[in-house]
Amino acid sequence: MKVLIVPSNVDEVGTAAHYLASRLVISGIDALVQDSKAPDQLSVPVDELALVVCMGGDGTFLRAARLVDFAPVPMLALNYGTLSFLSGNPARDDVELVTNALAGDMVFEHRSTADITIEQADGQVINATALNEIAYTRGRSGRVVEYRYGINGITIAQLKADGLVVATPTGSTGYALSAGGPIVSPAYTGLVVVPVAPHALNTRAIVLAPSDVLEVIMDTTRSRDASVFVDGVMIDVDQPSSIEVRRGERDLLLARGGDAFFRNVSRVFFGGPHPDMPERQ
Repeated sequence: MKVLIVPSNVDEVGTAAHYLASRLVISGIDALVQDSKAPDQLSVPVDELALVVCMGGDGTFLRAARLVDFAPVPMLALNYGTLSFLSGNPARDDVELVTNALAGDMVFEHRSTADITIEQADGQVINATALNEIAYTRGRSGRVVEYRYGINGITIAQLKADGLVVATPTGSTGYALSAGGPIVSPAYTGLVVVPVAPHALNTRAIVLAPSDVLEVIMDTTRSRDASVFVDGVMIDVDQPSSIEVRRGERDLLLARGGDAFFRNVSRVFFGGPHPDMPERQ
């Protein structure tokens, strides 16, 4: 079994990735670095992988997840980025972290995904999977979009807005949070629905149950362009007429050797670290 190292596009990180691979090989671990000339083509069959090591920030982690098509391969995030909310691994030796992950000497978290079905006005259907979120937003014209959205067949609201974000618990600390959504523990597996800058005073984010299904129906009677992004990557959609989002069938397996989720929340969003709460007697 092999270890695949996926570095960010920063030259220094690429150099560090090759150095890490050489150290792992010396330690008797079969390691290789993802081919930078084919960033979207997996360098080795996914069923030969024991671990995927991501060296960068959260964007690199998302790219690696797409690269292995959300296969149930443990993924280890090493903090070589600016935010790296997903890594949460202390500044230890990278070889030690990889060795611990291969030995199972880490916490392995199941992170839920979102399965997305986009139907265009011409009837064409596009399917996608997201670890963070899907965002339906203004297009090139900059005009607001019009849509109605419902849950389990029940219409919730009809809005004019900058868009709509549907996030997983992992994605709740990203775009959805900036749009006014809540921080959701990754142990939860439902979705978060957050209208973006709605032209209304009575809209709120909604947290769905894991079994709930969200449907968004766009107003296609007006010639207003819109954009659809899945984990920050624009989807080539001409004119979406509807979007359906539900809890994904596949979970991503995240190896963590350090700080807990809420310690990261404290660090990133509230100026932590702060003193721990006193132990209860």
